[in-house]
Amino acid sequence: MLNGTKKLAVFYDVVRPNKAIPEEIVPENQFAPHVRTRTIICQEDTIHAAKTGDLMHYICFSLPGEEWRAATFFWIKRATLGGLRPGDIHDDIIIGRLLGYSEQEIASFTLL
Repeated sequence: MLNGTKKLAVFYDVVRPNKAIPEEIVPENQFAPHVRTRTIICQEDTIHAAKTGDLMHYICFSLPGEEWRAATFFWIKRATLGGLRPGDIHDDIIIGRLLGYSEQEIASFTLL
């Protein structure tokens, strides 16, 4: 990410009462020095999953000037997880592009 090849990283977990998300799932400590110096921007959102009732906590790390990628990611997740509309393959394609994957990587992941 610091070399500019990846502009967004996303981590998430189910929120559990009185339990922090483990560092193995969301490596916040690894990003912390860069967040402090603002070479990486951290954005977070907690989204209620309508189907399961779970609260999903998302943490996005982006390069400065690329914060729109996290905002777009959150917009898609709020709409699909929140039950406003069903998710589909196009959401996966957009998220893949936001994360900086190549079109070939996205095609193999989404089985296009």
